[in-house]
Amino acid sequence: MNAKQKILDLLRAEQPGYVSGEYICRQLQVSRTAIWKTVESLRRDGYEIEARPRAGYRLLAAPDVLDPPGWLSGLRSRCIGGTAHYVRTTTSTNDVAKELARQGTEEGTVVVTEEQTKGRGRLGRAWQCPPRAGLCFSVVLYPRVNPMEVSQFTMLAAVAVVRAFRRSLGIDARVKWPNDVYIDGLKACGILAEMTAEADRVKFLVLGIGVNVNQTREELVALGNGATSLRIETGRPVSRTEVLRDILEELDSLYTSGRQQALPP
Repeated sequence: MNAKQKILDLLRAEQPGYVSGEYICRQLQVSRTAIWKTVESLRRDGYEIEARPRAGYRLLAAPDVLDPPGWLSGLRSRCIGGTAHYVRTTTSTNDVAKELARQGTEEGTVVVTEEQTKGRGRLGRAWQCPPRAGLCFSVVLYPRVNPMEVSQFTMLAAVAVVRAFRRSLGIDARVKWPNDVYIDGLKACGILAEMTAEADRVKFLVLGIGVNVNQTREELVALGNGATSLRIETGRPVSRTEVLRDILEELDSLYTSGRQQALPP
């Protein structure tokens, strides 16, 4: 966890109160000057942080950007999210994640972007991810299974999305086999699993997840009449950071539980 994430954790823990500079210095074992520089960096990232003499710092507002310090702060997971890569624009987060997997990145690595230019779904279909509206990310896994068993992980990801929608937003979603999540008959999320494998084992698996979060009804009309977004369903803007964190936590719970059950006695 870097200095930005640690400071955000401390500020969020005391919201709406203040955290003294002295306390932050003790927790991070750094100088007041270093704290001030980190706070200034967070402000440049879009965080509204108030500083008051003899009171300290307090977090007033956080931007809805997917920079890891925002969503790693407070993430409760055992495997997923230990390593995170953020790119503002990319062809596809799956492309980036697969290259990282080839280089041996740790299991649970997450790749997230603000915008995909060549996102894809099942059967080569395009997946649109407009800037600051959609949520597109990929997770690298190393399951000890043969290639014929990979479909179970697509379902695992879909169930994690359904649980996250219900937990954070009270939305009742349903899995549409093999790789979609629907709300009242309209598509809200797509999942693409891609792997590299040998004859009898998977070398790595990448789960790509795309969620319609803050698209308006008008923006989705261009894609046809079969899609919806979390904003449409709730009637209000939704924090992409919170949705991402909730999905990762649910996926982590399902994946780690399944992995433990698969271990030999």
